[in-house]
Amino acid sequence: MSELKVIFQGYVINNQDPLMLGRIRAVPIEETESALLPDNWNPEKDIWTERDPLIYLPLLPYYLSQVPKENEYIHIFYYNTSQVVDNTKFYIQGPITRPQNNGFENWHNSESMLASGTFLKQANNIKDPLSFEIKGQANGIYPEPGDNSLLGRGTADVIVKEDEILIRAGKNIKTQTAGFNLPNPRQNRSFLQLSSFSLERKKLDDLKKTLFSSKSQLVKKLIEWEITNEFQTTGPTPNGGVTATTVYNGNIKLYSLLPKDQTKSTEINMNTPLDAYKSGPEYTLEFTSKTKDDSIKLINQFIGGVNKGKITIEGYTQYPFENDTKLEKQFPFYFRPTYNNISKLSSTAATEYNMVNDFFKKVKLLPSDRQFGSALVWAQNVIGQQLVKETITLKQIVYNQKPVTYGTMAGDFLYLLSHKTDIPSKSKINLLPRDTLYGITQDYFVNNVLPNTDPMVRGNELMKLLKLIVKFLRSHVHNPNEAPIPIGTDGTSIDNIQKILDDADNSILNQNIRINWYLLNKSECQLITLILIEITQSFTKIMQIQEEIPLCNYFMVMEVFPIP
Repeated sequence: MSELKVIFQGYVINNQDPLMLGRIRAVPIEETESALLPDNWNPEKDIWTERDPLIYLPLLPYYLSQVPKENEYIHIFYYNTSQVVDNTKFYIQGPITRPQNNGFENWHNSESMLASGTFLKQANNIKDPLSFEIKGQANGIYPEPGDNSLLGRGTADVIVKEDEILIRAGKNIKTQTAGFNLPNPRQNRSFLQLSSFSLERKKLDDLKKTLFSSKSQLVKKLIEWEITNEFQTTGPTPNGGVTATTVYNGNIKLYSLLPKDQTKSTEINMNTPLDAYKSGPEYTLEFTSKTKDDSIKLINQFIGGVNKGKITIEGYTQYPFENDTKLEKQFPFYFRPTYNNISKLSSTAATEYNMVNDFFKKVKLLPSDRQFGSALVWAQNVIGQQLVKETITLKQIVYNQKPVTYGTMAGDFLYLLSHKTDIPSKSKINLLPRDTLYGITQDYFVNNVLPNTDPMVRGNELMKLLKLIVKFLRSHVHNPNEAPIPIGTDGTSIDNIQKILDDADNSILNQNIRINWYLLNKSECQLITLILIEITQSFTKIMQIQEEIPLCNYFMVMEVFPIP
């Protein structure tokens, strides 16, 4: 044994200490069990006795119990390294390679964290070494630096923070922690949280504000108009002469635009390339040999038809084609010349420029509009992008200058049990030490606790029912010696009350939070008293006597709402 060594390595072969003091039997890794055992060793009589040289005491005090499992790694300490077989030797649990192995890790794997195990594969990181961010969804499962903790062998732990204590069970899904897999958190974990905050936070009612903002919207439709040709036609005059008239050919097309960033209202203008984002023509109107005024009128009627939801131009097919169908959700839409006509507007040839420019100045949604030729139609009869009205909800949070504490308990099923009380109609829950002292099993919960507890009452829901009953009692009318009319003068009805009662097992009672004692708060007791008074008065009127309600009826109500 090297004189320079301070800590020695070993592994556990037995952890079932008869004295239950946390002792173990272990073997140093550089030794063999048979070489350490004394002569005449009797494995049945000598084990765990003063003759046993493999017993190690826990280095941790008794009040912190952490006993390793068989075949797990340990660190070994000696009072005197020249006397390694006496009882003055100690152990402490060794390292593990990854938190996922907290259930058990063979001592050979644990060596990978030490110089003696550098040849073994190292574990994958859970936290990024540069950004310190937790990988996957493992954030919150394992203790963070600076917090104190007690970790169980599975999914249970105790985390002690600066101003908070967290006791958890089922913090992650157990089957996902095998091998190198990162664990996933479990939402329906069971936990108890005790927290202290230096300031008390209170939430006020949300504040609603109306704002107007320039918010981009997707342009739904595109109208492109084009003048394709300008030429002269001749005809006789009344005096026998010849006259010439300038006429035009052209077309107007309606497209749908794809919902892309490039088709947003803030992105589209007269020169925006849109061929890649528009559909085939949904509707095309072609005209020939039309005068300038007639051509402009056709273009404006086309734009106006899309604006109103129906293109109806005399001499042309309507669109949409069905009589009872109109365009829907066409806003905002955009109208403009085709690329061919736009290029003519920048042409140096006077004839081409003048041909298109004369049209451009007179193509409008409405005659009174100042914008012409190319424009965004935001809504019906509205040109240009508009401010959008929106209502936002502001959270109002205030802090009081005083500390506050919170206590929270959560789980799929919660039981509040008293040793001294029981429900008269059910069996007493005897939490016998032999069955429950080291923890209540699921079988015991299902077979003994669940059937002998009652669901907790949701106070607000119960108050709604009680108030509804009182409203009906105060507003009902009836003839003497007859049952009340089922609808009171304020509209309260027996049917409403019965509907709530029919669903009371789910709406008023919480089946997953259960107790073996009764609980009614002061306001509930006062309201029940008020109901009894109302019932008494009602029966007094019906019977036309000045006697109190019969005792049997009082007990009937008390059976429904027992008071401890």
